[in-house]
Amino acid sequence: MTKGFLYIANRQKFVDEALISMKSLKRMNVEPVCLICSPELNTEEVKRAFDVVIEIEELINYTYLSKVMGMQNTPFDQTIFLDSDTFITDTISELFEVLDLVDFATTLEQKLHTTNLEGLSYKKIFPEFNSGVIVYRRSLAMQKVLADWLQFCVEKKMGNDMPGLREAVLMNFESIRFSILPNCYNEHGFSSMIILDQKVKIIHERLGYKNGIITPHFLDFESMDKFAAKINSVEYKRLYIPKIGIIPYRWSPTNLILYIKKKLGYKRVSKNR
Repeated sequence: MTKGFLYIANRQKFVDEALISMKSLKRMNVEPVCLICSPELNTEEVKRAFDVVIEIEELINYTYLSKVMGMQNTPFDQTIFLDSDTFITDTISELFEVLDLVDFATTLEQKLHTTNLEGLSYKKIFPEFNSGVIVYRRSLAMQKVLADWLQFCVEKKMGNDMPGLREAVLMNFESIRFSILPNCYNEHGFSSMIILDQKVKIIHERLGYKNGIITPHFLDFESMDKFAAKINSVEYKRLYIPKIGIIPYRWSPTNLILYIKKKLGYKRVSKNR
């Protein structure tokens, strides 16, 4: 079985991001890295940087859906797909092990639904998956899910890819095996505030802003590395707030009140009493 990492790009912006992401990935992960891109992006720099480069002309015709088309053409039997705006802080090769059990695994999307499409089944009880980090194997069931994912999004003329993955899973629910990954493998939400419970292994967010532009951009390697060190300076439960930083959970209002009560002589009792 061959294993490897996969990036997909159909714009120069995404190639530039993938080069930063891959640099962070290769520090602690040894499996080969593939870039699937449109032909005009396959430069000498790209050829030197990636272990495998695959050209697909049709990618240029899509936005987010280029991801789905690219995933269908992975050269590996077991693949970890990474969005270009991800930054890896640790080993993540252990994710391949989940493919002993399932066809694919990813994290849940924080929003229940990222679309206003009518007529969706199980709308309030079956959430979307975040497609920024996907671990998957080359199985017939997974190939069917990928094909249905692309077809659904094309038929509905969707710019967002995540609703299509949800629908493809529901279409193939009796045959596809899937699992949910811990959030540390696809952590996002740092632009507002976020509660962290363990070491963040994959940061998935564009955190930079340029003067006069409100659309965020992906930070350079050094800036992302410093940010990763900040949020992982402790690995127990903590709150991250932009411009403020890390607030350990033990400093929360509830814990501070408990601390004061203990100093005043309040006692603990068994929960069984």
